[in-house]
Amino acid sequence: MVGYPVNIDGKKTAFYYRKDINMETSIISVIVYPDRARVIRQGQVSVKPGVQQLEISDLPIRLNPDSARIKGHGTARARLLGIRLQKEYYSETPTDHVRELEEQIEAVQDEIERLDAKIELIKGYRTRLDELAGQTKTFAKALMRGALNIDAQMMFFDKLHVRAGELDVEIQSLAQNRRALERRLEKLKNQLEQVSGDRPRQRYVSLVEYDVSQPGELAVEFTYDVSGAGWTPLYDLRLLEDGGKPRVEVSYLAQISQRTGENWNGVSLTLSTARPALTEVSPDLDPWYIRPLPTPSPRRARGIDSVQLAAPAKMVADDEALVEYETENALAEVRDSGTAVSFQVPGKIVVPSDGEPHKVNVARFWLPPNLDYVSAPKVVQAAYIRSQLINDSPNTLLPGSANLFMGDEFIGTTRLDLTPPQGEFELYMGVDDRLKVSRELRQRDVGKKLIGGKRRLHYAYQIKLQNFTGREAAIEVSDQIPLSRHEDIKVKLESVEPQPDEKSELNILTWKLLLEEGQESELRFDFTVEHPAEMRVAGLP
Repeated sequence: MVGYPVNIDGKKTAFYYRKDINMETSIISVIVYPDRARVIRQGQVSVKPGVQQLEISDLPIRLNPDSARIKGHGTARARLLGIRLQKEYYSETPTDHVRELEEQIEAVQDEIERLDAKIELIKGYRTRLDELAGQTKTFAKALMRGALNIDAQMMFFDKLHVRAGELDVEIQSLAQNRRALERRLEKLKNQLEQVSGDRPRQRYVSLVEYDVSQPGELAVEFTYDVSGAGWTPLYDLRLLEDGGKPRVEVSYLAQISQRTGENWNGVSLTLSTARPALTEVSPDLDPWYIRPLPTPSPRRARGIDSVQLAAPAKMVADDEALVEYETENALAEVRDSGTAVSFQVPGKIVVPSDGEPHKVNVARFWLPPNLDYVSAPKVVQAAYIRSQLINDSPNTLLPGSANLFMGDEFIGTTRLDLTPPQGEFELYMGVDDRLKVSRELRQRDVGKKLIGGKRRLHYAYQIKLQNFTGREAAIEVSDQIPLSRHEDIKVKLESVEPQPDEKSELNILTWKLLLEEGQESELRFDFTVEHPAEMRVAGLP
Protein backbone atom coordinates (compact mmCIF):
# COMPACT_ATOMS: atom_id res chain seq x y z
CA MET A 1 0.00 0.00 0.00
CA VAL A 2 1.44 3.38 -1.05
CA GLY A 3 0.23 6.78 0.28
CA TYR A 4 0.63 10.13 -1.46
CA PRO A 5 -1.03 13.58 -1.43
CA VAL A 6 -3.67 14.25 -4.07
CA ASN A 7 -5.01 17.65 -5.18
CA ILE A 8 -8.75 17.37 -5.80
CA ASP A 9 -10.33 19.96 -8.12
CA GLY A 10 -7.51 22.34 -7.28
CA LYS A 11 -9.21 23.26 -3.97
CA LYS A 12 -7.76 21.17 -1.17
CA THR A 13 -5.28 18.45 -0.49
CA ALA A 14 -6.26 15.01 0.73
CA PHE A 15 -4.17 11.97 1.53
CA TYR A 16 -5.06 8.88 -0.46
CA TYR A 17 -3.80 5.35 -0.24
CA ARG A 18 -3.34 3.33 -3.41
CA LYS A 19 -3.76 -0.41 -3.11
CA ASP A 20 -2.74 -2.75 -5.89
CA ILE A 21 -5.29 -5.52 -6.51
CA ASN A 22 -4.67 -8.43 -8.84
CA MET A 23 -8.01 -8.81 -10.59
CA GLU A 24 -9.05 -12.13 -12.11
CA THR A 25 -10.87 -11.76 -15.43
CA SER A 26 -12.22 -14.18 -17.99
CA ILE A 27 -13.17 -13.84 -21.63
CA ILE A 28 -16.95 -13.74 -21.97
CA SER A 29 -17.40 -12.73 -25.62
CA VAL A 30 -15.42 -12.25 -28.82
CA ILE A 31 -16.27 -10.36 -32.01
CA VAL A 32 -14.28 -11.86 -34.87
CA TYR A 33 -13.59 -9.71 -37.93
CA PRO A 34 -12.06 -10.98 -41.17
CA ASP A 35 -8.58 -9.85 -40.03
CA ARG A 36 -8.68 -9.50 -36.24
CA ALA A 37 -10.85 -9.97 -33.16
CA ARG A 38 -12.27 -7.84 -30.38
CA VAL A 39 -12.10 -9.55 -27.00
CA ILE A 40 -14.28 -8.64 -24.02
CA ARG A 41 -13.10 -9.68 -20.56
CA GLN A 42 -15.04 -9.33 -17.33
CA GLY A 43 -14.04 -9.46 -13.71
CA GLN A 44 -15.36 -8.39 -10.32
CA VAL A 45 -13.58 -7.23 -7.19
CA SER A 46 -14.38 -5.71 -3.79
CA VAL A 47 -12.87 -2.22 -3.35
CA LYS A 48 -12.39 0.11 -0.39
CA PRO A 49 -12.25 3.91 -0.35
CA GLY A 50 -9.12 5.40 -1.82
CA VAL A 51 -7.19 5.03 -5.02
CA GLN A 52 -7.26 1.44 -6.20
CA GLN A 53 -4.95 0.10 -8.88
CA LEU A 54 -6.41 -3.00 -10.49
CA GLU A 55 -3.93 -5.27 -12.23
CA ILE A 56 -5.26 -7.38 -15.11
CA SER A 57 -2.46 -9.76 -16.06
CA ASP A 58 -1.76 -12.47 -18.59
CA LEU A 59 -2.98 -10.47 -21.60
CA PRO A 60 -1.78 -11.54 -25.07
CA ILE A 61 1.22 -9.87 -26.68
CA ARG A 62 -0.81 -9.47 -29.89
CA LEU A 63 -3.09 -7.01 -28.12
CA ASN A 64 -3.35 -3.59 -29.78
CA PRO A 65 -2.72 -1.10 -26.94
CA ASP A 66 -4.57 1.73 -28.70
CA SER A 67 -7.75 -0.33 -28.76
CA ALA A 68 -7.96 -0.99 -24.99
CA ARG A 69 -11.08 0.33 -23.28
CA ILE A 70 -12.42 0.03 -19.72
CA LYS A 71 -16.00 0.21 -18.44
CA GLY A 72 -17.03 -0.33 -14.83
CA HIS A 73 -20.20 -0.54 -12.77
CA GLY A 74 -21.38 -1.96 -9.45
CA THR A 75 -22.30 -1.03 -5.90
CA ALA A 76 -19.00 0.78 -5.44
CA ARG A 77 -18.86 4.46 -6.38
CA ALA A 78 -15.69 5.08 -8.34
CA ARG A 79 -14.07 7.29 -10.95
CA LEU A 80 -11.67 6.00 -13.56
CA LEU A 81 -8.33 7.77 -13.29
CA GLY A 82 -6.32 6.08 -16.01
CA ILE A 83 -5.25 2.92 -17.72
CA ARG A 84 -1.76 1.84 -18.62
CA LEU A 85 -0.38 -1.22 -20.40
CA GLN A 86 3.08 -2.59 -19.89
CA LYS A 87 4.89 -5.70 -21.05
CA GLU A 88 5.79 -8.45 -18.64
CA TYR A 89 8.42 -11.12 -19.26
CA TYR A 90 8.06 -14.70 -18.07
CA SER A 91 10.73 -17.25 -17.31
CA GLU A 92 8.11 -19.84 -18.20
CA THR A 93 5.59 -19.47 -20.97
CA PRO A 94 2.28 -18.41 -19.37
CA THR A 95 -0.12 -19.98 -21.85
CA ASP A 96 -1.55 -23.16 -20.34
CA HIS A 97 -1.62 -25.03 -23.64
CA VAL A 98 1.94 -24.01 -24.47
CA ARG A 99 3.15 -24.97 -21.01
CA GLU A 100 1.44 -28.35 -21.33
CA LEU A 101 3.13 -28.95 -24.70
CA GLU A 102 6.51 -28.00 -23.26
CA GLU A 103 6.03 -30.45 -20.39
CA GLN A 104 5.06 -33.20 -22.83
CA ILE A 105 8.14 -32.47 -24.94
CA GLU A 106 10.38 -32.65 -21.89
CA ALA A 107 8.80 -35.96 -20.84
CA VAL A 108 9.30 -37.46 -24.31
CA GLN A 109 12.90 -36.24 -24.43
CA ASP A 110 13.54 -37.84 -21.02
CA GLU A 111 12.02 -41.11 -22.24
CA ILE A 112 14.22 -41.03 -25.35
CA GLU A 113 17.30 -40.51 -23.15
CA ARG A 114 16.28 -43.49 -20.98
CA LEU A 115 15.86 -45.65 -24.06
CA ASP A 116 19.25 -44.53 -25.40
CA ALA A 117 20.89 -45.45 -22.10
CA LYS A 118 19.19 -48.86 -22.06
CA ILE A 119 20.13 -49.52 -25.70
CA GLU A 120 23.76 -48.65 -24.99
CA LEU A 121 23.75 -50.92 -21.92
CA ILE A 122 22.35 -53.85 -23.93
CA LYS A 123 24.77 -53.20 -26.79
CA GLY A 124 27.64 -53.36 -24.28
CA TYR A 125 26.34 -56.65 -22.93
CA ARG A 126 25.99 -57.92 -26.49
CA THR A 127 29.59 -56.94 -27.23
CA ARG A 128 30.80 -58.84 -24.19
CA LEU A 129 28.93 -61.94 -25.37
CA ASP A 130 30.70 -61.69 -28.72
CA GLU A 131 34.01 -61.29 -26.97
CA LEU A 132 33.27 -64.32 -24.78
CA ALA A 133 32.28 -66.43 -27.79
CA GLY A 134 35.54 -65.42 -29.48
CA GLN A 135 37.77 -66.86 -26.78
CA THR A 136 38.53 -69.98 -28.87
CA LYS A 137 42.02 -70.47 -27.44
CA THR A 138 40.71 -70.53 -23.89
CA PHE A 139 38.09 -73.14 -24.78
CA ALA A 140 40.70 -75.25 -26.64
CA LYS A 141 42.99 -75.28 -23.63
CA ALA A 142 40.09 -76.28 -21.38
CA LEU A 143 39.32 -79.19 -23.70
CA MET A 144 42.98 -80.31 -23.66
CA ARG A 145 43.08 -80.23 -19.86
CA GLY A 146 39.80 -82.13 -19.66
CA ALA A 147 38.18 -79.31 -17.75
CA LEU A 148 35.51 -79.04 -20.47
CA ASN A 149 34.11 -81.63 -22.83
CA ILE A 150 32.71 -81.08 -26.33
CA ASP A 151 29.05 -81.44 -25.30
CA ALA A 152 29.39 -78.91 -22.50
CA GLN A 153 31.21 -76.48 -24.81
CA MET A 154 28.50 -76.77 -27.53
CA MET A 155 25.79 -76.30 -24.92
CA PHE A 156 27.60 -73.17 -23.73
CA PHE A 157 27.82 -71.80 -27.28
CA ASP A 158 24.14 -72.54 -27.84
CA LYS A 159 23.23 -70.57 -24.74
CA LEU A 160 25.43 -67.69 -25.90
CA HIS A 161 23.72 -67.75 -29.29
CA VAL A 162 20.21 -67.77 -27.79
CA ARG A 163 21.07 -64.97 -25.39
CA ALA A 164 22.63 -62.92 -28.18
CA GLY A 165 19.45 -63.36 -30.24
CA GLU A 166 17.33 -62.23 -27.32
CA LEU A 167 19.49 -59.15 -26.89
CA ASP A 168 19.22 -58.35 -30.63
CA VAL A 169 15.43 -58.61 -30.46
CA GLU A 170 15.37 -56.36 -27.39
CA ILE A 171 17.60 -53.77 -29.10
CA GLN A 172 15.35 -53.82 -32.17
CA SER A 173 12.22 -53.37 -30.03
CA LEU A 174 13.78 -50.47 -28.14
CA ALA A 175 14.83 -48.87 -31.43
CA GLN A 176 11.25 -49.11 -32.71
CA ASN A 177 9.98 -47.49 -29.51
CA ARG A 178 12.57 -44.76 -29.92
CA ARG A 179 11.45 -44.02 -33.49
CA ALA A 180 7.84 -43.75 -32.31
CA LEU A 181 8.92 -41.32 -29.59
CA GLU A 182 10.89 -39.28 -32.12
CA ARG A 183 7.80 -38.99 -34.31
CA ARG A 184 5.75 -37.92 -31.32
CA LEU A 185 8.43 -35.43 -30.32
CA GLU A 186 8.45 -33.92 -33.81
CA LYS A 187 4.66 -33.62 -33.74
CA LEU A 188 4.72 -31.92 -30.33
CA LYS A 189 7.42 -29.51 -31.47
CA ASN A 190 5.36 -28.59 -34.54
CA GLN A 191 2.32 -27.98 -32.34
CA LEU A 192 4.39 -25.87 -29.99
CA GLU A 193 5.75 -23.85 -32.88
CA GLN A 194 2.21 -23.20 -34.11
CA VAL A 195 0.81 -21.98 -30.80
CA SER A 196 3.83 -20.28 -29.30
CA GLY A 197 3.90 -17.26 -31.60
CA ASP A 198 6.86 -15.03 -32.25
CA ARG A 199 7.38 -13.91 -28.63
CA PRO A 200 5.57 -16.41 -26.40
CA ARG A 201 7.29 -15.36 -23.19
CA GLN A 202 5.92 -11.83 -23.25
CA ARG A 203 2.48 -10.77 -22.11
CA TYR A 204 0.75 -7.49 -21.44
CA VAL A 205 -0.39 -6.34 -18.01
CA SER A 206 -3.08 -3.70 -17.73
CA LEU A 207 -2.93 -1.32 -14.75
CA VAL A 208 -6.25 0.45 -14.13
CA GLU A 209 -6.62 3.14 -11.46
CA TYR A 210 -9.92 4.00 -9.82
CA ASP A 211 -10.68 6.62 -7.19
CA VAL A 212 -13.18 4.91 -4.90
CA SER A 213 -15.41 7.17 -2.80
CA GLN A 214 -17.86 4.47 -1.65
CA PRO A 215 -16.82 0.84 -0.98
CA GLY A 216 -18.55 -2.08 -2.61
CA GLU A 217 -18.36 -4.43 -5.54
CA LEU A 218 -16.86 -3.18 -8.81
CA ALA A 219 -17.44 -5.10 -12.04
CA VAL A 220 -14.99 -4.22 -14.79
CA GLU A 221 -15.35 -4.88 -18.51
CA PHE A 222 -12.05 -4.71 -20.41
CA THR A 223 -12.19 -4.62 -24.21
CA TYR A 224 -9.29 -4.83 -26.67
CA ASP A 225 -8.42 -5.83 -30.24
CA VAL A 226 -5.98 -8.61 -31.06
CA SER A 227 -4.30 -9.62 -34.29
CA GLY A 228 -3.71 -13.21 -35.34
CA ALA A 229 -7.41 -14.00 -35.63
CA GLY A 230 -10.00 -13.93 -38.38
CA TRP A 231 -12.71 -15.78 -40.21
CA THR A 232 -13.52 -16.66 -43.77
CA PRO A 233 -16.84 -17.77 -45.18
CA LEU A 234 -17.56 -21.20 -46.62
CA TYR A 235 -20.70 -22.12 -48.49
CA ASP A 236 -22.59 -25.25 -49.44
CA LEU A 237 -24.93 -24.44 -52.33
CA ARG A 238 -27.42 -27.17 -53.14
CA LEU A 239 -29.87 -27.09 -56.06
CA LEU A 240 -33.07 -28.92 -55.12
CA GLU A 241 -36.26 -29.56 -57.04
CA ASP A 242 -39.28 -30.07 -54.81
CA GLY A 243 -42.37 -30.90 -56.83
CA GLY A 244 -40.83 -29.42 -59.96
CA LYS A 245 -40.15 -26.09 -58.22
CA PRO A 246 -36.40 -25.46 -57.99
CA ARG A 247 -34.68 -23.79 -55.06
CA VAL A 248 -31.12 -23.26 -53.95
CA GLU A 249 -30.30 -24.12 -50.35
CA VAL A 250 -27.51 -21.92 -49.01
CA SER A 251 -25.59 -23.21 -45.98
CA TYR A 252 -23.48 -20.31 -44.74
CA LEU A 253 -20.50 -21.53 -42.68
CA ALA A 254 -17.64 -19.69 -41.04
CA GLN A 255 -14.10 -21.00 -40.75
CA ILE A 256 -12.47 -19.40 -37.72
CA SER A 257 -8.82 -19.61 -36.82
CA GLN A 258 -6.87 -17.76 -34.19
CA ARG A 259 -3.36 -17.67 -32.85
CA THR A 260 -3.71 -14.79 -30.43
CA GLY A 261 -2.03 -16.52 -27.50
CA GLU A 262 -5.19 -17.04 -25.45
CA ASN A 263 -7.87 -19.71 -25.77
CA TRP A 264 -11.51 -18.78 -26.22
CA ASN A 265 -13.30 -21.25 -23.96
CA GLY A 266 -17.09 -21.17 -23.82
CA VAL A 267 -17.42 -17.64 -25.16
CA SER A 268 -20.27 -15.82 -26.85
CA LEU A 269 -19.07 -15.45 -30.43
CA THR A 270 -20.07 -12.82 -32.97
CA LEU A 271 -18.86 -12.79 -36.56
CA SER A 272 -18.68 -9.43 -38.26
CA THR A 273 -18.19 -8.50 -41.90
CA ALA A 274 -16.80 -5.10 -40.89
CA ARG A 275 -13.13 -4.39 -41.59
CA PRO A 276 -11.85 -2.05 -38.84
CA ALA A 277 -8.41 -1.88 -40.44
CA LEU A 278 -9.93 -0.06 -43.44
CA THR A 279 -11.75 2.56 -41.37
CA GLU A 280 -9.01 3.82 -39.10
CA VAL A 281 -8.09 6.68 -41.46
CA SER A 282 -9.82 8.40 -44.34
CA PRO A 283 -8.35 7.75 -47.79
CA ASP A 284 -7.03 11.29 -48.27
CA LEU A 285 -3.96 11.93 -50.38
CA ASP A 286 -1.02 13.77 -48.84
CA PRO A 287 1.35 15.86 -50.98
CA TRP A 288 3.86 13.70 -52.84
CA TYR A 289 7.26 15.21 -52.16
CA ILE A 290 10.58 14.07 -53.56
CA ARG A 291 13.98 15.07 -52.29
CA PRO A 292 17.57 13.89 -52.40
CA LEU A 293 18.20 10.84 -50.27
CA PRO A 294 20.45 11.79 -47.31
CA THR A 295 23.52 9.77 -46.47
CA PRO A 296 22.51 7.21 -43.83
CA SER A 297 24.20 7.46 -40.45
CA PRO A 298 24.48 4.76 -37.79
CA ARG A 299 21.55 4.80 -35.45
CA ARG A 300 20.70 2.64 -32.50
CA ALA A 301 17.14 1.35 -32.30
CA ARG A 302 15.33 1.68 -29.01
CA GLY A 303 12.81 -0.85 -27.82
CA ILE A 304 9.59 0.15 -26.08
CA ASP A 305 8.51 -2.02 -23.18
CA SER A 306 5.69 0.16 -21.87
CA VAL A 307 2.78 1.73 -23.70
CA GLN A 308 0.84 4.66 -22.26
CA LEU A 309 -2.80 4.71 -23.32
CA ALA A 310 -5.17 7.61 -23.63
CA ALA A 311 -7.68 7.51 -20.79
CA PRO A 312 -11.26 8.65 -21.40
CA ALA A 313 -10.26 12.30 -20.97
CA LYS A 314 -6.53 12.72 -20.26
CA MET A 315 -3.85 10.40 -18.91
CA VAL A 316 -1.93 11.29 -15.77
CA ALA A 317 1.67 10.41 -15.01
CA ASP A 318 2.71 8.85 -11.72
CA ASP A 319 4.39 12.05 -10.52
CA GLU A 320 1.50 14.41 -11.51
CA ALA A 321 -1.44 15.41 -9.36
CA LEU A 322 -4.50 13.24 -9.87
CA VAL A 323 -7.44 14.86 -11.63
CA GLU A 324 -11.07 13.76 -11.62
CA TYR A 325 -12.17 11.69 -14.64
CA GLU A 326 -15.36 9.99 -15.72
CA THR A 327 -15.42 6.38 -16.81
CA GLU A 328 -15.37 6.08 -20.60
CA ASN A 329 -18.19 4.26 -22.34
CA ALA A 330 -17.35 1.04 -24.13
CA LEU A 331 -17.14 1.07 -27.92
CA ALA A 332 -20.43 0.56 -29.72
CA GLU A 333 -20.85 -3.03 -30.83
CA VAL A 334 -21.27 -3.82 -34.52
CA ARG A 335 -24.85 -4.03 -35.74
CA ASP A 336 -26.50 -4.88 -39.02
CA SER A 337 -26.22 -1.97 -41.41
CA GLY A 338 -25.71 -1.20 -45.03
CA THR A 339 -21.94 -1.47 -44.67
CA ALA A 340 -21.49 -4.36 -42.25
CA VAL A 341 -23.39 -7.34 -40.93
CA SER A 342 -22.76 -9.25 -37.73
CA PHE A 343 -23.75 -12.81 -36.94
CA GLN A 344 -24.36 -13.93 -33.38
CA VAL A 345 -23.37 -17.59 -33.19
CA PRO A 346 -25.75 -19.47 -30.88
CA GLY A 347 -24.45 -21.21 -27.78
CA LYS A 348 -21.00 -21.06 -26.22
CA ILE A 349 -18.08 -21.60 -28.57
CA VAL A 350 -14.58 -22.99 -27.96
CA VAL A 351 -11.78 -21.85 -30.26
CA PRO A 352 -8.27 -22.73 -29.02
CA SER A 353 -5.26 -20.65 -29.95
CA ASP A 354 -3.76 -23.28 -32.22
CA GLY A 355 -4.14 -21.72 -35.66
CA GLU A 356 -6.31 -24.62 -36.82
CA PRO A 357 -9.57 -23.93 -38.68
CA HIS A 358 -12.76 -24.37 -36.68
CA LYS A 359 -16.13 -24.33 -38.45
CA VAL A 360 -19.38 -22.92 -37.09
CA ASN A 361 -22.79 -22.53 -38.71
CA VAL A 362 -23.74 -18.96 -39.56
CA ALA A 363 -27.05 -19.26 -41.39
CA ARG A 364 -29.15 -21.44 -43.63
CA PHE A 365 -31.65 -20.06 -46.08
CA TRP A 366 -33.23 -20.75 -49.47
CA LEU A 367 -33.16 -18.63 -52.60
CA PRO A 368 -35.49 -19.02 -55.61
CA PRO A 369 -33.30 -19.42 -58.71
CA ASN A 370 -33.96 -18.34 -62.25
CA LEU A 371 -32.72 -21.42 -64.11
CA ASP A 372 -31.64 -21.64 -67.71
CA TYR A 373 -28.88 -23.29 -69.72
CA VAL A 374 -25.76 -22.04 -71.45
CA SER A 375 -23.67 -23.85 -74.03
CA ALA A 376 -20.59 -23.18 -76.12
CA PRO A 377 -20.49 -26.38 -78.19
CA LYS A 378 -17.25 -25.41 -79.91
CA VAL A 379 -15.58 -25.81 -76.49
CA VAL A 380 -17.78 -28.51 -74.87
CA GLN A 381 -20.74 -30.21 -76.48
CA ALA A 382 -22.90 -29.98 -73.37
CA ALA A 383 -25.45 -27.72 -71.71
CA TYR A 384 -24.55 -26.17 -68.35
CA ILE A 385 -27.21 -25.27 -65.79
CA ARG A 386 -27.04 -21.58 -64.96
CA SER A 387 -28.72 -20.37 -61.80
CA GLN A 388 -29.28 -16.64 -61.55
CA LEU A 389 -30.12 -15.58 -58.00
CA ILE A 390 -30.95 -12.48 -55.98
CA ASN A 391 -29.71 -12.53 -52.40
CA ASP A 392 -33.02 -11.67 -50.74
CA SER A 393 -31.70 -12.80 -47.34
CA PRO A 394 -30.42 -10.30 -44.72
CA ASN A 395 -26.96 -11.88 -44.94
CA THR A 396 -24.03 -10.28 -46.72
CA LEU A 397 -22.19 -13.00 -48.63
CA LEU A 398 -18.48 -12.38 -48.29
CA PRO A 399 -16.02 -13.58 -50.95
CA GLY A 400 -15.32 -17.23 -50.30
CA SER A 401 -15.24 -20.79 -51.56
CA ALA A 402 -18.50 -22.62 -52.27
CA ASN A 403 -19.20 -26.33 -52.69
CA LEU A 404 -21.83 -27.04 -55.32
CA PHE A 405 -24.33 -29.88 -55.04
CA MET A 406 -27.05 -31.13 -57.34
CA GLY A 407 -29.29 -32.75 -54.78
CA ASP A 408 -26.92 -34.96 -52.81
CA GLU A 409 -24.36 -35.20 -55.61
CA PHE A 410 -21.24 -33.07 -55.30
CA ILE A 411 -20.50 -31.44 -58.65
CA GLY A 412 -17.59 -29.10 -57.94
CA THR A 413 -16.51 -25.86 -56.34
CA THR A 414 -16.73 -22.22 -57.27
CA ARG A 415 -16.00 -18.88 -55.65
CA LEU A 416 -18.57 -16.32 -54.60
CA ASP A 417 -17.90 -12.62 -54.93
CA LEU A 418 -19.05 -10.07 -52.37
CA THR A 419 -22.84 -10.03 -52.57
CA PRO A 420 -24.84 -7.71 -50.29
CA PRO A 421 -28.54 -8.23 -49.55
CA GLN A 422 -30.55 -7.84 -52.78
CA GLY A 423 -27.35 -8.30 -54.77
CA GLU A 424 -27.33 -10.59 -57.82
CA PHE A 425 -25.00 -13.49 -58.54
CA GLU A 426 -24.73 -16.47 -60.87
CA LEU A 427 -23.92 -20.11 -60.29
CA TYR A 428 -23.07 -22.77 -62.83
CA MET A 429 -24.40 -26.04 -61.45
CA GLY A 430 -22.75 -28.50 -63.81
CA VAL A 431 -23.91 -30.32 -66.93
CA ASP A 432 -27.44 -31.54 -67.52
CA ASP A 433 -27.15 -34.60 -69.76
CA ARG A 434 -30.87 -34.49 -70.47
CA LEU A 435 -30.32 -31.54 -72.77
CA LYS A 436 -28.27 -32.89 -75.69
CA VAL A 437 -25.93 -30.62 -77.62
CA SER A 438 -23.84 -31.56 -80.65
CA ARG A 439 -21.78 -29.55 -83.15
CA GLU A 440 -20.62 -30.74 -86.55
CA LEU A 441 -18.55 -29.33 -89.40
CA ARG A 442 -20.84 -30.08 -92.33
CA GLN A 443 -18.82 -28.53 -95.13
CA ARG A 444 -15.24 -27.44 -95.80
CA ASP A 445 -14.42 -26.36 -99.35
CA VAL A 446 -11.15 -24.98 -100.62
CA GLY A 447 -11.67 -23.03 -103.83
CA LYS A 448 -9.80 -24.49 -106.78
CA LYS A 449 -9.87 -21.25 -108.72
CA LEU A 450 -7.96 -18.19 -107.75
CA ILE A 451 -9.87 -14.93 -108.11
CA GLY A 452 -7.56 -11.94 -108.30
CA GLY A 453 -4.72 -14.02 -106.86
CA LYS A 454 -6.78 -14.86 -103.76
CA ARG A 455 -7.93 -18.19 -102.38
CA ARG A 456 -11.40 -18.64 -100.88
CA LEU A 457 -12.31 -21.21 -98.18
CA HIS A 458 -15.89 -22.05 -97.25
CA TYR A 459 -17.02 -23.57 -93.92
CA ALA A 460 -20.48 -24.65 -92.75
CA TYR A 461 -21.40 -25.73 -89.19
CA GLN A 462 -24.51 -27.27 -87.69
CA ILE A 463 -25.50 -27.29 -83.99
CA LYS A 464 -28.24 -29.67 -82.87
CA LEU A 465 -30.19 -29.31 -79.60
CA GLN A 466 -32.54 -31.89 -78.03
CA ASN A 467 -34.56 -31.28 -74.86
CA PHE A 468 -35.28 -34.35 -72.71
CA THR A 469 -35.47 -32.52 -69.37
CA GLY A 470 -39.20 -33.10 -68.91
CA ARG A 471 -39.96 -29.38 -68.94
CA GLU A 472 -39.51 -26.26 -71.01
CA ALA A 473 -35.85 -25.21 -71.19
CA ALA A 474 -34.34 -21.82 -71.98
CA ILE A 475 -30.84 -22.07 -73.41
CA GLU A 476 -28.24 -19.55 -74.53
CA VAL A 477 -25.94 -20.94 -77.23
CA SER A 478 -22.71 -19.23 -78.29
CA ASP A 479 -20.44 -19.94 -81.24
CA GLN A 480 -18.10 -17.91 -83.39
CA ILE A 481 -16.57 -17.25 -86.76
CA PRO A 482 -12.91 -16.29 -87.20
CA LEU A 483 -11.70 -12.77 -86.53
CA SER A 484 -9.05 -11.49 -88.93
CA ARG A 485 -5.97 -9.77 -87.59
CA HIS A 486 -4.50 -9.02 -91.04
CA GLU A 487 -5.82 -6.65 -93.68
CA ASP A 488 -5.33 -9.20 -96.48
CA ILE A 489 -7.45 -11.85 -94.73
CA LYS A 490 -11.18 -11.29 -95.17
CA VAL A 491 -13.84 -13.14 -93.19
CA LYS A 492 -17.50 -13.01 -94.18
CA LEU A 493 -20.57 -14.54 -92.56
CA GLU A 494 -22.46 -15.89 -95.55
CA SER A 495 -25.61 -17.20 -93.91
CA VAL A 496 -27.01 -18.06 -90.49
CA GLU A 497 -30.30 -19.74 -89.55
CA PRO A 498 -31.99 -18.76 -87.36
CA GLN A 499 -30.64 -15.27 -86.97
CA PRO A 500 -28.59 -14.82 -83.77
CA ASP A 501 -29.86 -12.53 -81.04
CA GLU A 502 -26.43 -10.96 -80.73
CA LYS A 503 -23.28 -10.67 -82.82
CA SER A 504 -20.35 -9.09 -81.02
CA GLU A 505 -17.42 -7.16 -82.42
CA LEU A 506 -15.34 -10.28 -81.78
CA ASN A 507 -17.57 -12.27 -84.16
CA ILE A 508 -19.28 -14.20 -81.38
CA LEU A 509 -22.79 -15.33 -82.28
CA THR A 510 -25.35 -15.81 -79.48
CA TRP A 511 -28.78 -17.44 -79.77
CA LYS A 512 -31.38 -17.37 -77.00
CA LEU A 513 -33.80 -20.23 -77.49
CA LEU A 514 -36.80 -21.69 -75.71
CA LEU A 515 -37.17 -25.45 -76.23
CA GLU A 516 -40.32 -27.34 -75.41
CA GLU A 517 -40.05 -30.76 -73.81
CA GLY A 518 -38.94 -33.26 -76.48
CA GLN A 519 -38.26 -30.53 -79.04
CA GLU A 520 -35.26 -30.67 -81.37
CA SER A 521 -33.72 -27.56 -82.86
CA GLU A 522 -30.89 -26.90 -85.30
CA LEU A 523 -28.63 -23.89 -85.76
CA ARG A 524 -26.68 -23.43 -89.00
CA PHE A 525 -24.12 -20.90 -90.06
CA ASP A 526 -21.50 -20.75 -92.76
CA PHE A 527 -18.69 -18.33 -93.55
CA THR A 528 -15.88 -17.77 -96.01
CA VAL A 529 -12.26 -16.85 -95.51
CA GLU A 530 -10.39 -15.17 -98.37
CA HIS A 531 -6.63 -14.63 -98.39
CA PRO A 532 -3.71 -14.30 -100.86
CA ALA A 533 -2.81 -17.63 -102.46
CA GLU A 534 0.80 -17.50 -101.31
CA MET A 535 -0.20 -16.77 -97.69
CA ARG A 536 -0.44 -19.54 -95.11
CA VAL A 537 -3.17 -18.86 -92.57
CA ALA A 538 -3.01 -20.19 -89.03
CA GLY A 539 -6.02 -21.04 -86.90
CA LEU A 540 -8.32 -22.57 -89.48
CA PRO A 541 -9.65 -26.14 -89.24
